[in-house]
Amino acid sequence: MTKSPSHPVSRRQLLGVSLGASGALLTKGALAAPARPAAPALLRRHADEVKLSLWGQFPEESDAFNAIVDDFKSTNPGIDIEVSMTPSDQWKAKINSSLSAGSGPDIWMSNSKPQMDIDVKTGLLMDLTGLVDVSQLTDVAKDAVTIDDKVWAVPTGRYTVGICYHQDLFEKAGVTAEPTTWDEMKAAMEQIKGAGITPYSIAVKDGSLSYFNYIGLVSAAIGIEGFNGILDGSKKLTDPDAVSGLQEMRNWIPYYQPNYLGTVYAESKALFASKVAAMMDCGSADLSGFYQIDPNAKLGFFYWPVPDTSKKQVTNTGMNVIFSLNAALEGAEKDAAVAFATWLATPAGGTSVAQHNKVLPVVKGVEPAGDPILTEMVNTPLDVPVWYERWPTLKIGDVWTSNGNDGMDASKDPAEFAAVLQASVDEQLATPEA
Repeated sequence: MTKSPSHPVSRRQLLGVSLGASGALLTKGALAAPARPAAPALLRRHADEVKLSLWGQFPEESDAFNAIVDDFKSTNPGIDIEVSMTPSDQWKAKINSSLSAGSGPDIWMSNSKPQMDIDVKTGLLMDLTGLVDVSQLTDVAKDAVTIDDKVWAVPTGRYTVGICYHQDLFEKAGVTAEPTTWDEMKAAMEQIKGAGITPYSIAVKDGSLSYFNYIGLVSAAIGIEGFNGILDGSKKLTDPDAVSGLQEMRNWIPYYQPNYLGTVYAESKALFASKVAAMMDCGSADLSGFYQIDPNAKLGFFYWPVPDTSKKQVTNTGMNVIFSLNAALEGAEKDAAVAFATWLATPAGGTSVAQHNKVLPVVKGVEPAGDPILTEMVNTPLDVPVWYERWPTLKIGDVWTSNGNDGMDASKDPAEFAAVLQASVDEQLATPEA
C-alpha cells in the first residue's frame, strides 16, 4: 500500500511491503529528447534463434523469471530471452541511463500509472495496440496499461486489498458469516467486542491503513463509475455518497484498538498478527508475513462491505510487474518480443507467472498458486484501482499521512475533511502530469 509526496505511493513505500513492482522512474528530464535507439548490442541472430534482453529489478526473483522464460521457450524454441536483474537501489539509474543512451533492453519492468502516463511521452515504449491481444486480461489490468485508448505494456500480476480476519476469533465470538454490508460489519464488530476481542486494528498516525480504509469504503460507496467520475472531475469526494464512506470509518471508531490515532503500520500489523485484533486492512502481499509469524494462522479474507445490497462489494487492486517493449525494435526481434508479450497475456503465460512469481494473476480464469484466500481475492465482485495509481487521486495518501487525525475527528463534520481531500484532487487535475 503506498505512495510518496511526488510520485505514486506504492504499497511497498507506504507499508514497507515488497510487491515486486517497478520502482524506476523514467524521468522527463533524463529522457526529454531521446534519439531512436539502435537495436541493443545484446540482440544477435544466431542461425534461426532470436535473442532478446529482459531487464528488471529484484535479483531475488531471478529464478522465478528465468522459469517463466523457460515456460515460454517450451512453445517458442526459436526465441532466447536473457534475464538480467538489478538491485532496486541501482535500478532507476541503470534503466534511465541505458534507455536515454539508446542501449537499453528489449523488454523491461516498467512503471504503473500515473508514471506510465508520463513515460509514454518519451517515445521509448512500443505501442502494443493491435499487436498484443489483451482481451483475456481482467478489466482492471487492461485499464492499468491503456492510455488514450492505446496499450503500452503488459501486466503480469496484481495485488489486492480488502479485509483479513482470524477465522478462529470470529468463531470464538460466534460470528458465522463474513460481513457484506456496513450494518452487518458493525454488528459483527459489536459481537467480537462483546467477546473481549479488539475487532479492528488500524494505523492512523502514519496514514497508512487509514488511507486504505478510506479508499476501500469510499470505493464501496461510489463504485467504479463514481471513481472514474472523480478522475475526470465530474464527481467530487464531497458528494454525499463519497462522504458517507468517511463517516463509516468514524462509525467504526468504537471498534478500533486503544490509541488508534497514535498507531503506525508496524504496530497495527503486530496487533493483528498476534491475534490481539480480529481484523485489519490487508492485501495479498501481506499474507506471507502473517504466516511467517504464525504458520498455523487460520486467516480469512472478505471484500470491502457496502452501504447496502444494491451495490457490489469491492477490492482495491494495483499492478505488480508490468513489462514494456522497446519502441526501437524491428524485424525478427520485434516479432519475438511481441510474441513474448502476447504469451504473457494468455492463460498459459498467466499460469506460469502465478506459479513461479507467486502473484495474483491478471488473466481471466487463471487460478493463483498457494493459499485459497488468493482465489477469493481474484474472484472479487468488483475491482477498483488503488487510488495512487491514477494521477488525480495521487495525493490522497499524502493528506492522510499529514492530516489523518483530522479525518478521524468525530467532533468535526466529515464534509470538512472531504473538502481537503477533494482539494488535492483539484490540484492534480489542474497540474499537467510531469
